[in-house]
This record gives sequence, structure tokens and C-alpha cells, in this order.
Amino acid sequence: MDGATRPQRLRVGVVGLGRLWEGRHKPSLARLQDRFRVAAVYDQVARRAEIEAAQLGCAACEGLAALVARPDVDVVYLLAPQWFGLHAAFLACEAGKPIYCALPLSGDVAELERLAARVDEAGVPFTPEFARRCYPATLRLRELLATTLGPPRLIVGQSRVVSFDRYAQPGPTTQVVPVPLAIDPGSYLLDWCSFLFGSTPTAVSAAGARVLPHRAPAADDRDFDSFTAHFPGGGTAQVSYSLYHRAEWGEAGRFLPPSGFQVFAERGAAWVEMPDRIQWWDAEGPHEERLPVEPTVGDLLNDQFHRLVHGAPSSAPTIRDALDVARIVADLERGRAGEG
Repeated sequence: MDGATRPQRLRVGVVGLGRLWEGRHKPSLARLQDRFRVAAVYDQVARRAEIEAAQLGCAACEGLAALVARPDVDVVYLLAPQWFGLHAAFLACEAGKPIYCALPLSGDVAELERLAARVDEAGVPFTPEFARRCYPATLRLRELLATTLGPPRLIVGQSRVVSFDRYAQPGPTTQVVPVPLAIDPGSYLLDWCSFLFGSTPTAVSAAGARVLPHRAPAADDRDFDSFTAHFPGGGTAQVSYSLYHRAEWGEAGRFLPPSGFQVFAERGAAWVEMPDRIQWWDAEGPHEERLPVEPTVGDLLNDQFHRLVHGAPSSAPTIRDALDVARIVADLERGRAGEG
């Protein structure tokens, strides 16, 4: 079934119920009910799926394959990591159903390459969730770079991660799932920089450290990481990201510099604090904006996916964007292993 024959109101099968579902997609799909309807849910905790299905008035599936095969499911949303990894995406490809994927995709580049081949073979739309592209501050910054400030030349910034919080609202300070920093937020920040520069880096290097070795998630993981990426035409991004250790540092977070990004362009500069604050300077002087969050990030992501599924103009990222980032992350990790 191609975009021309899929129903205008897409019937959604949700795989994985967690904070991205509760905080971002459940309210968004409810607001966009003229374009989406949740038909079925599945979670590795069956009782959780039953409770959610009762609230939504939809089906709770006992098996993953059963959800994907349902005739009243047009698209599959993968919103929380489950024990079977990306298996649901492969099943959706076999069924010819578009996929929206919020799972971190840079952890296993070989599996992602296999999935990309299946997506191409099946010809189904696949959208990875690169939410930072849709933050209000990002969208405003892109407008300014295209008009007042001119093309970007240098991005310098830092992001502080307050570990993984299962019940937190989705945002730039918590991880979707406990993974190495190079994957989350590293791969997402690498995509964000590529999005601003409008191209894939030509060269990337990385550095990292263990500030508190006894608190690192695993022996080979770091609690501080960074990359330097060089883009066509001479653009550069220098970005660091680290864990904030609440137990050891306590109130130190009140005195540390805020997480944010300096963006230097040909005719000015900007300071961005995710998701909705931007300050910028041009020849006329300083400006500051606290941007509205309507439409929400979830609404923008789902709208672009809906357009992609129906063959309409869409700015939604594709699996090729995810694969580009995953390959860079894998190269950086191999380089680190070689240095060790």
C-alpha cells in the first residue's frame, strides 16, 4: 500500500509504553485525531498495555507479530526500548507498514544497515525521531541563519545529562534509555549540528573522560564526552556532553554554566538553550526570544511523519540520516578503542 492508497486518518499500532508515549506522543496523537487514531498497543509488560488500551478504547495485543499483522494498523510506532530491539521494525517492513522510530539507533550500526536494506527493499517510509530538529529554538535559529545572521560557521556548546529518568518528561536533559553518552545525547547532537549546517561532516574526532570512575555505568563508559566535526565549506562544531552526578555534586548545578550552544554565523551570533530560548546579536544589537511551544514538538514530528507516509512534501528525517550518524559514531568508537 503506497501513500496514495493509505487512509488519510492513519491507524497506529504503538509498541512500547513509556515516557515518550506519555509525555509526547499520546497527547499529540489525541490533538491530531483528524489524522491519527490509536488502534492497538503492545508492551513487554502486558498489564501496562491492558491498562492503556482500556483508557484509549483500543486493542491490547499479547504479541508483537499480532500487532503488526492487524488489518486495522496502518503504521507502527516504536516508542520505548523492549527486549526484542528493532525486531518490530523488521516485521513492519515485511508487512509493508511505515515505521516511526524513537529508539536510539546508533548502538549497533550493523543491525541498522540490515534494517536500512529491508526498508529500501520494502519501500516503506521510516522516520527516526530526531526531536531536536523540531525544538522551537532550533526552528527559529534556522530562520535567522537563512536571513539575518547568514550561514553558520562555528557551533560551540555543551549539554548536561541528568542520567536516565523513567518518568521524566522528554527533553534534552534526560536519556530515552540508559546508553553510553556517545549514543544519547551524542548521536542526536551530531545530527542537530548536521541539520544546521545542512550537510554530513567530512571529518569527526572525539574525546572523553571518566570524571567519577566509580559512577560510570560500565567499566568502558565515560561520564564526559565530546566531538569536533568539520563540515563542507569550513564549518566546525565543537560539542561536549556529560553526566551530572547529583549525589556527589548536590547543588553545584545551580552554579555551573547553563547547557547551551553558541552559534557563530557570517553576520552575527546566537546563544541557544534547548528547547525554547534564543538570544542573538547582529549589527543592530542584541535580541532575546522565549519562544512559544505551540505547536508542540510532538505535533511537528507527527505531522511530518503523516506527510511522509502520504507522499506529501515533508522535512522528516529518514533512515539514511540515522545511518549516517550511526556510522560516524561507530567510527569514533573504533578510533577510541584503537587509542586504548
